Amino acid sequence: MNNHVFLSVCRILCISACVGVQANVAAAPSGFPEKPIRIIVPTNAGGSIDTIARILSAELSNQLKQPVIVENRTGASGMIAASTVAQAPADGYTLLMTHTGVLQADLLHKNASYRLSDLAPVAEVANTPVAFGVGIQVPVTDLQSFVALAKKEPEQLSYGSYGKGSSAHIWAAQFSQHAGIQLIHVPYGGEIPALQDMLAGRTTSAWGAVGTYKQYADAHKIRILAVANPVRAILLPDVPTFIEAGYPEMNASGWCGIFAPAATPKAVIDTISKAVLTAVHRKDVADRMIVTGQEPTGTDQETFGKRVARDRETWAKAISDLHITLD
Repeated sequence: MNNHVFLSVCRILCISACVGVQANVAAAPSGFPEKPIRIIVPTNAGGSIDTIARILSAELSNQLKQPVIVENRTGASGMIAASTVAQAPADGYTLLMTHTGVLQADLLHKNASYRLSDLAPVAEVANTPVAFGVGIQVPVTDLQSFVALAKKEPEQLSYGSYGKGSSAHIWAAQFSQHAGIQLIHVPYGGEIPALQDMLAGRTTSAWGAVGTYKQYADAHKIRILAVANPVRAILLPDVPTFIEAGYPEMNASGWCGIFAPAATPKAVIDTISKAVLTAVHRKDVADRMIVTGQEPTGTDQETFGKRVARDRETWAKAISDLHITLD
């Protein structure tokens, strides 16, 4: 064999090997899924994200013919849950259902245990408007009277958020800055503990899921003053957004979505994404989600990925403008 032929054969073998490697990376296991799938959730049981995860877990189990188990991994502003998934085998059997906190933690922590690039978007499940409410004993009826009270009693009013660096923390900082008020921040490990302390009168106000807050507002235990979302929430058509109330800079929105480890084969992500969208687009499932305050969207990995990238820029600007740091 002359040198020319030998080199040609080597090139063919190298190309074949590379193609084989790429095929192995892109291809899904033929029987996926062949064992139970875990959905890791960064919030406490009973919260809106947890509720949505449990609604979808039953639907996905029926479609994929395998158990889909929800696990709550709270703490560190969602980083424990996110890093659990980021470090899991990239085989589609460990998923993350989370909110925009996954972006904020990545932006705020220089030494975070994961980076956003360690996660691959699978599907957006819902848009997530967030309610700002006060305890029923607080003598205010709207955002304007709240601001007036806060100016009358500087550094006396408090707000509970579902974690340092969370969207609630950032929204509250934006609101305080532009309203010219000073509020005491009380961070919690989730929206339910923050709500409980507001109900007990230990904090003045709090931020949380529209569905949960509506229940307590209807029972005359809290008042909802505004909603953080570009448009009014479906469940609260009579409650203004912060934008309508005079705070146009509060134009970021929340979402609930599913992620997988970054190296998960596209075919596996496609399988999961299709199952999620099939469930979310069913009216009976969507109706159950709306009750929680989550507004079903059901978009695929490409569309969701674009929103994640766009929202990361929005939150990065807000964090920079407000000089919020956690490290």
